[in-house]
Amino acid sequence: MRTLYISHSYVCIRNFLAILALLGLAGCAGTDGQGEANAGDPATTEQGWDSQDGNPTHATHSYLTEFAADQLKAYYPELVTYRASLVDGANREIHDLPLSDPEQEALRIEVGGNNAGCDHPEKMWAHVQTAYQAGNKSKAFWYLGILLHYVEDIGVPAHAMHVYHQSSPSDWDHFEVMALQRWYPSYSSIDRTDPYFAAPSDYVAFNQSWTVSDWHATFPGVTYMRTYYSMSWWWASSREKTYMRNRQGRTAMATKWALASALRAMQ
Repeated sequence: MRTLYISHSYVCIRNFLAILALLGLAGCAGTDGQGEANAGDPATTEQGWDSQDGNPTHATHSYLTEFAADQLKAYYPELVTYRASLVDGANREIHDLPLSDPEQEALRIEVGGNNAGCDHPEKMWAHVQTAYQAGNKSKAFWYLGILLHYVEDIGVPAHAMHVYHQSSPSDWDHFEVMALQRWYPSYSSIDRTDPYFAAPSDYVAFNQSWTVSDWHATFPGVTYMRTYYSMSWWWASSREKTYMRNRQGRTAMATKWALASALRAMQ
């Protein structure tokens, strides 16, 4: 769910939904052993698969990227040094709508940005390698964060199945509206292993396939639509909750694997 080019009224609506989530979910969040529950803390109430800009809470793209970095930092100390650059890059929405920043708009056009993500994530990987080899490691990790954003976004069914959605209320994706209410990832049912791709950009297609496969396994015979999902954990079915938790946890793992692939190649 984009946070760029949105109206003040939308921000108010979105924050109101977050408050409702707090009222309805405080005291019932869980962590599944590794995940971070945030339903009872106004400082960490999640808002969809969104980014930090204009977001008063802790963004999903931050959660996903921080999970990956925390899992790997003991093996790759540069993740500690350049963590802020990585997380900032992961919070850039460089894909769908035109951007006012000239550099980011040029990147969006170059990678073939679209509503689902981008057509050429490998071009962002090329930027990572070029910057790193030139010794500009902060910039390299920023580019890498942008690449991870594409891996993360494709973990949302609307992105993976190319169902158009935007941040205006009339175009909301209901899965994302429900996701904004709770960060509750499941890591206990990861049903794939790291394919160890040589290029981290290959994890975009990998997570897309995983997202679609999860959907058909959880909702057999159902065609995904933007308005199919419940908009609240209050009345969501057990299948909806399971799919949501799996997508949060599995996307976090796909992000970790993509980050590890990049770091192996950069060392």
